Amino acid sequence: MSESALDRTARALDLVPYLLEHQGISISELAMVFGVTEKQINEDLVLIHMCGLPGYTPLELIEMYYEDGYVTVSDPQSLNRPRKMTRNELTSILVALDLMKAGRAGEISEVIMNLESKLIKNLKVDNPYVVVSDLVANPMIADLEEAISKSRGLQITYLSAHRDAKTERRIFPSEIFTTNKEIYVNAWCESSQADRTFRVDRILECTLLSDADSVAIKKPLAQTTHHEHNEAGIKLFVSQSARSFIEENRAIVSDVRADENGFAVDLENIESEWLIRTILGYGGAIRVIEPEQLVGAIATRATEIYAKYL
Repeated sequence: MSESALDRTARALDLVPYLLEHQGISISELAMVFGVTEKQINEDLVLIHMCGLPGYTPLELIEMYYEDGYVTVSDPQSLNRPRKMTRNELTSILVALDLMKAGRAGEISEVIMNLESKLIKNLKVDNPYVVVSDLVANPMIADLEEAISKSRGLQITYLSAHRDAKTERRIFPSEIFTTNKEIYVNAWCESSQADRTFRVDRILECTLLSDADSVAIKKPLAQTTHHEHNEAGIKLFVSQSARSFIEENRAIVSDVRADENGFAVDLENIESEWLIRTILGYGGAIRVIEPEQLVGAIATRATEIYAKYL
């Protein structure tokens, strides 16, 4: 689907301030950040390079260099600051901040509140104060965030709801997220030798591990590299409309390659029943390329579901 001139203009206005803060970024990484192809980014850079202030002499044009595959901006003219956010954008950020604040306490909660206050000043509505979450602040979140920021592992005591038993695990956390009013953490689990998702309120105790112990439990390099694909892995094509699938499941995504229509995505081997339900939930916006067994399983499940409505 071709994009509108307004969409392209908005991206061009966003590109220059972003480049000023990320001098020397590669075109491939830039394309990934903005969710377009490298070809489109190159076309955008050519367009920006020809823009400037009235007069249109070399002194009024935007000055940038990108021929070697890396982008630097030396003279942005008047595009040195990001665009002002729209009301919808401000509201979305305030909702996200409210969710973040709900599960935290102490200094980080105060930082979030200060940021909310600054944003609310720009949101001209009668009552900008809303509560969108009833999450209870969890002291474990601070430890999890510290472990992620310092690339350190954790020793945790975890309560398994299925077995009603406590287990001792060493994990290497990578991401904290919220879904269905619960807070979860994605992490590499040493005992399972696989990525696992843990509910934060079921972590009874956690201790930050030393650098040496953290290195010992890190995910093996063979499973984290993007250059050597697992032949037994899962390959998908994800359309632009289903991009949220990639963002919400980064822990199991091993590689992403963008093109004009969407994204070629490689997944690590995961539980097939969950993946079948998830793909069907996107209503055709995600297509399985490999393996054939998964393609057949999804087709069979879709046929069974359809038959129930006849």
